[in-house]
Amino acid sequence: MDHDTALEQDKAAENDQRLAKVHERALKRFDATALPQMEMRAEALICRRFISIPGAMWDGPWGEQFENSIKVEIDKISRRVDKLVQDYRENRIVPDFRPAGGESDEDTASTLDGMHRADDHHFKAQQARDNAFEEAQGGGFGAYRLTNELADPYDKDSDAQRINPGLLIADADQRVFFDINAKLYDKTDARFAFVLTAYSREAFAEEYGDEFATDWPENRLLVQYGWYQPDMVIVAEYYEKVDKDENLYVLTHKLLDDEERFWASEITPEELEDRRAQGWEIKTKRRKRCRIMKYTMSGAEVLVDHGPIAGDRIPIVPVYHKRWFVDNMERFRGAVSKRMDAQRIYNAKVSKLAETDSLSPNETPVYTPQQIAGHEQMWEDANINRSPYLLVNPLIDEATGQIVQTGAIDRVTPPTLAPVTAALMQIASGDLTDEDQDVDEVKANTSAEAMDIAATRVDAKSGIPLDNMRQSVQCEGEIYLGMSREVYWEPGREVDTMDEEGGDGSAILHEPFTDKQGVYRIRNDIARGKYKVVCSVTEATATRRDKTVKSCLNTATVAQAAGDTELATVATLTAVMNQDGEGMTDLQAYARKRLVSMGVVAPNEEEQRQMEEAAASEQPDATQQALLAQAQEFEASAALKVAQTGKAEADTALSKAKAVETLASAGQKAAQTGQTVAQTQMAGMEAANDTARSKGGDPDLGRVEGPRIRLGRDLPTDFAA
Repeated sequence: MDHDTALEQDKAAENDQRLAKVHERALKRFDATALPQMEMRAEALICRRFISIPGAMWDGPWGEQFENSIKVEIDKISRRVDKLVQDYRENRIVPDFRPAGGESDEDTASTLDGMHRADDHHFKAQQARDNAFEEAQGGGFGAYRLTNELADPYDKDSDAQRINPGLLIADADQRVFFDINAKLYDKTDARFAFVLTAYSREAFAEEYGDEFATDWPENRLLVQYGWYQPDMVIVAEYYEKVDKDENLYVLTHKLLDDEERFWASEITPEELEDRRAQGWEIKTKRRKRCRIMKYTMSGAEVLVDHGPIAGDRIPIVPVYHKRWFVDNMERFRGAVSKRMDAQRIYNAKVSKLAETDSLSPNETPVYTPQQIAGHEQMWEDANINRSPYLLVNPLIDEATGQIVQTGAIDRVTPPTLAPVTAALMQIASGDLTDEDQDVDEVKANTSAEAMDIAATRVDAKSGIPLDNMRQSVQCEGEIYLGMSREVYWEPGREVDTMDEEGGDGSAILHEPFTDKQGVYRIRNDIARGKYKVVCSVTEATATRRDKTVKSCLNTATVAQAAGDTELATVATLTAVMNQDGEGMTDLQAYARKRLVSMGVVAPNEEEQRQMEEAAASEQPDATQQALLAQAQEFEASAALKVAQTGKAEADTALSKAKAVETLASAGQKAAQTGQTVAQTQMAGMEAANDTARSKGGDPDLGRVEGPRIRLGRDLPTDFAA
């Protein structure tokens, strides 16, 4: 045996030992999880059978005491469950992805919404949600899961994958088990989970081999089944959350001022070298990474080691009708369990009445054999022939020959309804029908407002189940987001999208573009940035569209009365857009076109393109061309006048600047010759005074006061300035 062969055998033996430990750990965990819940999960199965399988209302010890009696079933419980299912189906809950910081953006969030809708439609995931919701309403618990599958399993040239956001799990209350220590509704804190799958022996042999057909222990209380069960082999899919150390590569580029991070399993050494050649600096860190490991097991061994799967969450979505913790253990129930006893009592009493009525429906006369002798056939055929009369022989006293008796000697009367039976039927019927109000039934002399209030009151009873389903769909969106980072990673890959109205579209992963600010960016890179999932539940019976139509019509009436015809038109068109009914498509298209033209509704890409094409191809008539030419001439004339005015203002400003310059020059010269000017002024004043004195006048009359100017260092500071 060469060295390589021995090394391979050692690795195989080591792997077998590892898988054996995994199998042993899984068995211990399953026992610790399933055994405490056996009774509750058996009750959940009984509840679902109670309302779905004919005859199941009489299963178990209750029906054994009526073994030879009539057993009628008047189902009054299913109506409550059907109402909850109807409320849910009329108000579908979908995840809405929104940016939550980092390098996230609205475009990528919108792409995630479209991808989820497209994947949902492609894999018919809504069927899995509907099944989980109905099982939760009946038994208290339902579930479905997410998987990643080949986009086209028949395309040999493509390994691209898509995410199935809803894979059906049947009988989830018997097949799905989470970590018993997990406390959160969505099980984000669960360290492991099991999904049990039933295979026929032929299917198991074809998939894994008949020699491995060892049942996984179900650990459940068996209920009485009314029909033949096929020979099945139970296989467990075991999900385990593991924190593993892995290399994290941090890539930084100083020129681009950018940073990217990759786990060692997400990038190849060749790609790292290519990035280094492009100027990226690479640092390596050892970090904890959460991985989900998956194994398929039989009762004896691990059949398939799937290794790590996409995402960082166990891809199973739980759905509850109502849940709580009692004695530190999670408990749940549906809408059936608390009403089963009333239904059984009601069925038992109705069955008793039916049986009694069938045994003695009419009053029966009693005759002696002598009275009927010779008329037996007439009495036997009386109900068939509907004879107008019947004959009997009179009883004659042999001693006297007198008629002793001509009629019946006695009568058997139908039994009367016992007061206790009547009371029980009334109580049971009241308990069963108390919550079953039909709010859709139009009642006489009842206003629409009163019926809306009643509908809201009934819808409130669906609040807890619908809010639980909202949490489940939010959990689905978060799991989908984690998986999409590893499934939808190929740069340049074109993925399918779908809008809210069902229109098809597409998007390019890692698509480069330039935003409105002229910055080069990358969109549809799901791995970059953070996103959150938001879900909401709206009212059930009075749907959003109906309320929108009513509100818009009321607004249109008020606006019309106030004289605001434009607002009235907008409100009326909005009401048309939200109306449901056959033949509304063309009318709604017309209403949308008007709303887009009025600027109320933003046009989509197709409408924007059509508007631009229409504007480019539209040719004005002769009158419009003349008016347009005249308007252009007026604009040119006005522009010329503005230009001339600007030139005049510029010339004026230039003249002012020259005047200021001249004044400044003159002031400078005056400052330089200030002493000469003062002396000249003094000489002139003295001459004027001498002239006055020579003429004999008062020397002070006509005296001219010179400026009181002090020269040299006594010059005022502000003047010198």
